[in-house]
Amino acid sequence: MNKLTPMMKQYLEIKKKNQNEILFFRMGDFYEMFFEDATVASKILDIALTSRQNDIPMCGIPYHAAESYIARLIKAGHRVAICEQMETIPSSGNIVKREVVRIITPGTIVESNLLQSDDNNFLASIIIGKDNLGLAFIDISTGDFYLSSIDKQLDLFRGEITRFNPKEVVLKESSDPEDTRFTDHIANREIPVYRINEWYYDLDYMTDVIKKVFKLANIKGFGFTSEIELMAAGSILKYLADTHKKTFEHLKYPQRILSSDYMVLDDATISNLELVQNQNDGSKTRTLFSVLNYTKTAMGRRTLERAILQPILIQEEIEKRLDMVQYFFEYHEFTDTIQFILKKIYDLERLISRFTIGRSFSRDYIALMHSINASLEIKKLLSEQPHESFVGIARAIPQLRELSERIQKTLVDEPALTPEQGRIIREGFIAELDRLYQLKTDAKSWIMSYQQEEKERLNIPTLKVKYNRVLGYYIEVSKSHTAKVPDEYFRKQTLVGSERYTTEKLQQFESDILSASDKIVEIEREEIEKLHAGILSYRDKLQNMAEIIGEIDFFCSLALASIENRFVRPNFNSEQKTQIKEGRHPIVEKYYTEEVFIPNDIFMDNQENTIMIITGPNMSGKSTYIRMAAIIQLIAQIGCFVPATEANISMVDRIFTRIGASDNISRGESTFLVEMNETAVILNNATANSLIIMDEIGRGTSTFDGLSIAWAVVEYILRYIGAKTLFATHYHELTELGKRKGVANFNVLVKEHLSGVDFLYKMVPGAADKSYGIHVAELAGIPKEITAKASKILERLEKSAQKKSLQRNSDEDSYEQLEIFNASNHRVIQAIRNINPDTLTPLEALNELNNLKKIIE
Repeated sequence: MNKLTPMMKQYLEIKKKNQNEILFFRMGDFYEMFFEDATVASKILDIALTSRQNDIPMCGIPYHAAESYIARLIKAGHRVAICEQMETIPSSGNIVKREVVRIITPGTIVESNLLQSDDNNFLASIIIGKDNLGLAFIDISTGDFYLSSIDKQLDLFRGEITRFNPKEVVLKESSDPEDTRFTDHIANREIPVYRINEWYYDLDYMTDVIKKVFKLANIKGFGFTSEIELMAAGSILKYLADTHKKTFEHLKYPQRILSSDYMVLDDATISNLELVQNQNDGSKTRTLFSVLNYTKTAMGRRTLERAILQPILIQEEIEKRLDMVQYFFEYHEFTDTIQFILKKIYDLERLISRFTIGRSFSRDYIALMHSINASLEIKKLLSEQPHESFVGIARAIPQLRELSERIQKTLVDEPALTPEQGRIIREGFIAELDRLYQLKTDAKSWIMSYQQEEKERLNIPTLKVKYNRVLGYYIEVSKSHTAKVPDEYFRKQTLVGSERYTTEKLQQFESDILSASDKIVEIEREEIEKLHAGILSYRDKLQNMAEIIGEIDFFCSLALASIENRFVRPNFNSEQKTQIKEGRHPIVEKYYTEEVFIPNDIFMDNQENTIMIITGPNMSGKSTYIRMAAIIQLIAQIGCFVPATEANISMVDRIFTRIGASDNISRGESTFLVEMNETAVILNNATANSLIIMDEIGRGTSTFDGLSIAWAVVEYILRYIGAKTLFATHYHELTELGKRKGVANFNVLVKEHLSGVDFLYKMVPGAADKSYGIHVAELAGIPKEITAKASKILERLEKSAQKKSLQRNSDEDSYEQLEIFNASNHRVIQAIRNINPDTLTPLEALNELNNLKKIIE
């Protein structure tokens, strides 16, 4: 290799500090890449790979088109370090100073062209502690900041990862080999992982990081409940400072996610109920989100998704939401007007982020102006409503008319992207700027006018004003008329047949016209910077406005979804009852039903109908029915109307689902192991206030194994948990459990006739005695030769089989020792845990003992 030039030495010094990134090295109008970076990037970006100094691989891209190339590199799993020229002329030596000004990673993107959708783009910090996990999530593009610490349970962890769907993780691992289950889950989801230096995880250092970002003297106001939460918050802020090379004033204060306020949803429930992603292609289409999504703004869409994944546990808060939805539901014209205005509002949260970080363009100012104006229209409409809550919301929307008017007075309606590309500042705002633009626009007419003026004044008909790159502007006079040239003409060049001159007026014009573009850029940049500073002074008010607009859009969306889909307001009771009349599955009804959806009733309590054993053939609607129960409960607890004609329900603390059977090849888990893992999560975490839906427990193993496990699971839920449960099964033997108090049998109506059977999709009390599997096979298109043979075999088996009931000890106490699962959630144990013997009076102790006796009975 030849001796390196000073510039290549500079490159290598910078690259040494950025070994994990592809380095974009600014050289004039290009970002250049060298060595391995060039080899890798040229393949991904499909650009030519050349060489420098004969043997150094090299490739480059135009700096003004960098975003599209960066997006492709990020998508391919790479990080990009942006190295800029910090000066135009070398301050020392013979090369300009260069620095890495930013590192772009999947979780730190702010540019609208790089962000794939309106969805949050979360960066996560995960700390695996001894007893719990510290989690922090930040979307730098919106300023959202969430924080929590959870028990060291894989199902809780997987639920949080599914809910926030981070695009990148800053990870601090533990030395415990068992903790690889958490890191394996991150790897299975193919989330990029980055590790910062261990020594950063110091309590005092992380505290200082948080104080510096939020400019606080202390962090007591954040209410950190543990050191691991503080570490998660500090480490994610440290990572952002390292990648963006600055702190972020637009970040919202961390919002702690309290398990007492919101329902925890595990990833199985989120997936099985298809809340925000369908199980077919992973998109948002044909999901609960798509059913409820009538939002008009990006803030509203993000608010809706958060609400779906974070149902409320506080009934008072749910009722407040329902009141808002009901108002929009009842006053259709008002809602339509609000939504028409909402369409004019851009993504305010991301606009504010770009302004704060310094990644904004001139058109962002116009988008901000339109958004403010529309928000103020909504403020006026809300203030005119008789509902007290709306008046309060109207007051909360900041009055930013002054900022909007300033933008309008300063900028043209459709500004160019940059001052170099066209006009940005409005005509009439700065007189000098108008003169310079007029000069550029009228340069040719000025020259023609000046030329005519001189011709007439000097009586030289051949006089011409011309331009070339060497001389600039000049006046050309033929030899025959040079005697008429006045003294104020200065000779510039002599030719054979003519003389070339200039004048002070022409020189002034030349100076003005040649420097006009530079002056225009300078003046416009200065005005943009002033306007930018003005916007930043309103940052907190703008964020407040964005949040309120998102909530209004969210309420309108729920109301319109309720109108369009014939939803009703749910009522909540404290009697542990669920009574739904003519309930419907909103996703199936909207997207999968060609004819009218057949509604069904649900009645459950904690006495006679705690567990519903549901039997019936495949394709008859069992799975739809049990999912319907869960989705109606969830919709109600996000504060929305529900798909039914009447719904009187009790609050639940969690919704658990075990549906379907599939291998998890990436984790090396069989169908049956996946099934048992999900079942164990339910049985070890559900309480008497939970809702459980289970479909086909025990189908992943042999018949007798599966039947035994399914039977034991139902008994365990009944005896130890007491949660409302819908249990769909093909094991008809389980209907024997319907004789037990608290268990009720239900089946789907089937109409038999000579040509086959019809599924009526109606749930009725009682047990099914047939599975109609061969009929389902016929519907699926299995050849008739096979189904005919199967019918004969079935007939022979039914005749020869000895129909015996599953023998079991009638003494219920024999089932107390169910060793496959623990009994940590037995209602007696839960009640005992809530007793504090140190504070009980003798009378209170007797009362508690009496309560325990009642529970046992």
